[in-house]
Amino acid sequence: MKVVLYQFPGACSRVTLSALEEIGLPYELRTLNIRTGEQQSSEYRALNPKGKIPAICFDGRVLTENPAILYALHQSHPHAGLLPAARGFPDEYQGLSDLIWFGSGLHPIVRQVRMPSRYTQGDSSGVATDGAQKMAKECAAMSARLGNGRWWYGERWSIVDVYVYWCYSTAAKGAFQLEPFPALLEHAQRVRSRPSFQRALAAEIASVRAAQIDIAVDQL
Repeated sequence: MKVVLYQFPGACSRVTLSALEEIGLPYELRTLNIRTGEQQSSEYRALNPKGKIPAICFDGRVLTENPAILYALHQSHPHAGLLPAARGFPDEYQGLSDLIWFGSGLHPIVRQVRMPSRYTQGDSSGVATDGAQKMAKECAAMSARLGNGRWWYGERWSIVDVYVYWCYSTAAKGAFQLEPFPALLEHAQRVRSRPSFQRALAAEIASVRAAQIDIAVDQL
């Protein structure tokens, strides 16, 4: 099967990239510079009319939206343990539920903090402040769940941990402070130390250099 992932370094496509590395599934990486609007090109919109990343092609068939992509990878490669093993209805859908929450619930809050100007054509300070307040509430809840060295599902890593990490670490690249949440800082170290994450990060760095995108490596 030929797998092609359309991504941008540091974007939420990193979660899908980490999943591919965890599975060990060979793939081709195609980088779209979303800073210059490359995702809105006619060529890409012919592939993905939504004009968003990530998008993934399986033998030419396109799938979009991180939760759908990740759940599809989990179902097609259950041995990789991207999500907890199914324990019957409805527990088997808890992983999907969590992925959807991070994709549709928390992700917009992160964007409020990281890029508030996308929400208004005027002064964005109120958007950023509102986002920071919402993010603090969510980080408090995540800290309680991830404290004492726990993963999202307890003792075992899952791809949800990478999505959680992407959310709070991306917010921290804006005006959000993670220091009040030491459990998240510790969780971040554990996520970043996972070999699949390190391989995904290395692939992102290589793509930055190949595409000559102006992103400092230490910002990834």
